[in-house]
Amino acid sequence: MANCDSDFHRSRLSENLWEEGGGIAPEKRHAEIFRRFLTEGLEIDVSNIDYLHSTRFFVREYLDFCMHSHPTAGSAFLSLGTEGIVARMYGILLEGLIKAGIEEEHTAFFRLHMECDDEHAETLEKMMISYAGTPDWYNTCYRSMTYALSLRERFFDKLYEYLEIRRIRPIIDAIQNKVSLLPDLPRTSDIHYRMGEAAPALYSNVNERLTIDFNVERIPFPTEVFDPRLLRIAPQKNNERHKHPHESIFYVIKGTGTVHVNEAQVDIKAGDVVFVPRWAMHQSVNTGEEELLILALTDFTLTEKTFFGDHLRSTRLTGTQADR
Repeated sequence: MANCDSDFHRSRLSENLWEEGGGIAPEKRHAEIFRRFLTEGLEIDVSNIDYLHSTRFFVREYLDFCMHSHPTAGSAFLSLGTEGIVARMYGILLEGLIKAGIEEEHTAFFRLHMECDDEHAETLEKMMISYAGTPDWYNTCYRSMTYALSLRERFFDKLYEYLEIRRIRPIIDAIQNKVSLLPDLPRTSDIHYRMGEAAPALYSNVNERLTIDFNVERIPFPTEVFDPRLLRIAPQKNNERHKHPHESIFYVIKGTGTVHVNEAQVDIKAGDVVFVPRWAMHQSVNTGEEELLILALTDFTLTEKTFFGDHLRSTRLTGTQADR
């Protein structure tokens, strides 16, 4: 508004700001609606937010560009590169929030902007077009739009990068600060497991057509990196072919069989050790007449914190998938 030389455009921008400010209803101003989303929807203490340097950079660059650019650049920056992408961008964010368990009552900020920001973008776009006669107009608009989109991309990339680090930060801090997982006198069950004792079931599957019959149990140690498991495969059966983001070391306790790792395969018997790299397609087959029992030592507890997404959805064969 400060750089605009048209009182008509300033009046239209004032109208946009009037809507952003909630009109005559202060409780409906968009800043307050977003504040309620943070405090009530996400339970964030807004007075105690530690902003990332990348977030401060994003805000500063947005303000500086609009304050120090020609109206052509500013209107392209805010229309094509900002308001024009809100509906699509917020739609993606909203889908993720709902999947994360955020109640619909806390989504008002996103719903509101998905409805009204197209009109705001149109106002700014008309302002941009009014300067079409200025020298190098097209390139100015293109560069401004691209810069706004690049700032947004950088903001989300840095946010994503921080989330990855934050998920494993407690483990790193515990290692650096020499913090043990257990007290000097731990419970016996935290450090000792005897074969045959009850262990929590993790996963099982039976499919006669594919000769699948197995189950996986977790040895209940309070680990932060390792995740020890027991794989039991019935005689003359196998588990499904699958892959996952964690590494595994198989120690064969009893039985005989074959382990397939990608295109390779090895025959196994009691006492053998097999390494399965992360994301390698693998399968264990029981070729004997007794249960094949394998101790699988994995780094799943660490990988669970570093991998974003649900790898089981695409890499584990469910009963429904097996029947197809």
